[in-house]
Amino acid sequence: MHDRSKRTVLTLGALGLAGASMALAGCSDRPEVQRSVAQVQQAVGEGAQGAMSHRPGARQPLPNALEESANLVQNAPGLTGAIPAIAPRAADLPVSALPQHHPDGDSVAFDPDRNHLDIATARSGDRLGVAWHDSGEGMWFSSTDLQGHGHGAPVQIRALVSEEEGLSAPAVVAAGDAFGVAWVDAENGRVRFQLVGVDGAPRGSSAIIHDGLTDPRAARLVFNGREFGLAAQLREGVYFTRVDTQGRRLDVGQLFAEGEPVDCIDALRWDGRAYSVAFSISRDGALERREQRVTAPRSVAFHSSLRHPAPRFM
Repeated sequence: MHDRSKRTVLTLGALGLAGASMALAGCSDRPEVQRSVAQVQQAVGEGAQGAMSHRPGARQPLPNALEESANLVQNAPGLTGAIPAIAPRAADLPVSALPQHHPDGDSVAFDPDRNHLDIATARSGDRLGVAWHDSGEGMWFSSTDLQGHGHGAPVQIRALVSEEEGLSAPAVVAAGDAFGVAWVDAENGRVRFQLVGVDGAPRGSSAIIHDGLTDPRAARLVFNGREFGLAAQLREGVYFTRVDTQGRRLDVGQLFAEGEPVDCIDALRWDGRAYSVAFSISRDGALERREQRVTAPRSVAFHSSLRHPAPRFM
């Protein structure tokens, strides 16, 4: 391999890794950031291969730069048969399969592919709740052990019923013997919720928490022992409401930072007395961080027999 080709491959790899680091900085829960990991890895591999195929006098391109390195070692004097290990390129698993996983310190991380997007997890005791969506069928959930091995087959908790429906950016939170899962349908301005047992079985069907929000982009969930707090990032503003364990809204909902561009929801917490929603506003090229507290009365402040009561602010 010529020195110039070596430098080209190394430069491409360094640029790919730098791009991944920049994408992961800031609000790591943004869907486009989560999806970028697989794309960056693929771009680095393709860039290295392209550099090898275009060098002067190049032969038929090898699958990747590492494979050529293996041949060089194999043919070197005294090193015949000593081939370094080559990591296989990740393949897209079926949508109904648990995504690939790998150890991550004391925990486990799940790897996205085109059939496993916006992967979200939460821990409840010795179980993990894992939610993801694919590009064309729906939202999926699986219960696993702490090593990432599934308890039973993944379950589709929402199937797309038309081309006009969409789903993305799921959030998962532990809730006693169950998990709460929320996601957004930006095409219809909806936020949906589903309760799933720690065994991975859905409890009831998914509920529409709100219908008619303006361009919802991501959801956040927290559980306070009695109910869920749900926050949705909108293109302009942050929507917040309280939800019971059956997926029914407990109040009319509130809108913060109405008309202001929201970069992401940084955190959603419960401190024992109130909810706290932290979010970032994009203003003149800089981010302004804000935090809003919301009290939660023990008595239900609002309830209606209507499935989707319209908030006062809409």
